[in-house]
Parts: sequence; structure tokens; C-alpha cells
Amino acid sequence: MSIEDEPSTDSLYDKPHVYFLVPYNADVDAEQDELGAMLRLGEYSDVEETARLDGFIDEYYPDQHIQDSAADGKTSTEVAAGEKDHAKGILLACDGRILLKTRGKMYSDTADFHQRTRGTYKLIIEDTYTVTVSGDVSITSTTGDINIKASAGEIVLESGTDKDIILRAGTSTNGDATGMIYEYSKGHYKSILGEEYKVSETENTFTTGTSNNFYFGAKSTINGDADFTMTVGASALVKPLLNLTITGIDVSFAASKTDLKNVYLAVRGVQTESQALKASVRSLKSEVNALHTDTSELRNETAMLTTSAEGVVSKINSMDAEITELKAVI
Repeated sequence: MSIEDEPSTDSLYDKPHVYFLVPYNADVDAEQDELGAMLRLGEYSDVEETARLDGFIDEYYPDQHIQDSAADGKTSTEVAAGEKDHAKGILLACDGRILLKTRGKMYSDTADFHQRTRGTYKLIIEDTYTVTVSGDVSITSTTGDINIKASAGEIVLESGTDKDIILRAGTSTNGDATGMIYEYSKGHYKSILGEEYKVSETENTFTTGTSNNFYFGAKSTINGDADFTMTVGASALVKPLLNLTITGIDVSFAASKTDLKNVYLAVRGVQTESQALKASVRSLKSEVNALHTDTSELRNETAMLTTSAEGVVSKINSMDAEITELKAVI
């Protein structure tokens, strides 16, 4: 910018400040206000105001400061030293690097703090890293992944008392999950202390190890909307403590060997087919025993009849002899 085009800065002289400026281009007739390096103490300077009027203030001030000033209805230079009247600030700006190193401790204590990194941000800590926040914490990656890894330790996710932990894989416009959750572990222990544990999906498939133990509470219900199929290995044992009730249209048992011990089957108000069959078998057994008795008695009566018939024949033979003798007399 040429000297002839430079605006009046008479009003700046009542704003105490001092600055050190090393311009990028020492040519006063240059078309752009190149930064170089600048350190200003106090209130804003004529260099800053000139850069603002020429539209190059973003070379000196952070973008967030410019946006916050506009939101408050002020220019970026008005509040460059602070919000309060006659506040004195520090401006450090350059078009190169800023190197800061200390062998001792470094303390930073501010009100609101805003930091923007336009490239890669890398933080290396050779000891413990502790962050304490009084309000909410939000971490968002707009285009990449978020990886959390403890190479030599545990990872703990813990919420406050009576507070939830929500894992949602993918989110659609209506809030439904659209992604998958993958879990890989040597073992898995889960303790549910609440009153409800619900899984709702189109299909659930579970493949577990060689031995599984399931312990349910006081009351358990398994519902199959259409079909329910249970396939077991070589043997199966159903051992209710009190009663086992099976209700339905058709129940069938098919196996090479079935052993039911101390099991009482009750269908509401009527006997089961197994009980009826047992009673029928007992009744048939009684009838067979009765038939056997009747047969034995019949055999005895037949023998007696044969004996009686033999007696009749003997009497007839005796009568024939007497008749013969009578004929001889006559």
C-alpha cells in the first residue's frame, strides 16, 4: 500500500502501545501488506488498523478473534487488546515459525481458550496425561476414525451414578443405528443388575464353546413366534423341581431311547396321553389275567365234563351187560 493511500491514524496516538515490526517487504509501494514478524505491546497499532482497512487483518489476527469481534458488533482492532476499556494486550504474529522452549516448567492460565491447527497436530507426553473438565467433553472426527488404545494397560469406560453408556454404530437421519459392532475377546463376562435386558434384531445367531452354563432367575420365558426348534446331542435331561407343563396342539417325542424319571406331566384339567396309556395297559393286563383265570377254570370244567362222560359210558356199558343177562334169562 502506498503512503498516499494510508488512512489517518491520528486517533491511534491516544492508544498507548509499542511494537517491533520486521516487514516481509520493505517496499512502501507494495500492493499487499505482507506480515513478516511483529510483536506489539499495549493497545492496537496503526499497522494493525491499516491491515484491517486494507482487508489483510487475517494475516495478523486469528480467524476466531475476527469472527467473535464481528458477532459482538465490533471491529477486530477495537478488542485486540481486550474487552475492557484501556486494556493492554500482546500481539505476536509472523509468517514463519515460532519456537518456544524451556527447561523448566511452563504455566498458562487463561479465561476462554481457543486453538486452531491448520495442519497435523501431534502431542507427545513422556509421563502422565491428566485432563479434568467441569462441563461436557466432545470429541468429533468429521472425516476420519477415532482410535483409543492402551498398549500396556486397561481401558475403562465408566459413567456416573445412574447414568447410561450408549454405543451406537452408525446413525441415520431418524436416529437408528446403521452399522455393526464387533467384539473380539478371549472371554466375556457380563453382569446385568437391572430389570430389563432386551435384544431386538431381525435375526440373532449365537455360536459358543464346548460347554455352556445358563442360570436364570425366578421366572424365565422363551417365546417362538412361528417355529421353535431345539436339537440336542446324544442325551437330554429335563428335570423340573416341581411341575413341568406342556400345552399346545401337538406334542411329539421321537428318539431311539427316552428315559423319563420322576416327571409328572399335567395338562390343565385332563390326564395326558401317557397317563391314559398307562391306565389302558394296566386295564388290559387285568383283563388278560382275568382271561387266563377263566381259561384255567374252563379247562378244569372240561376235565370234569370228560370224567362225567366217562362215568356215563361206564354206566351205559353196565346197563348193556344187565340187559344181555336179562335176555339170557328170558
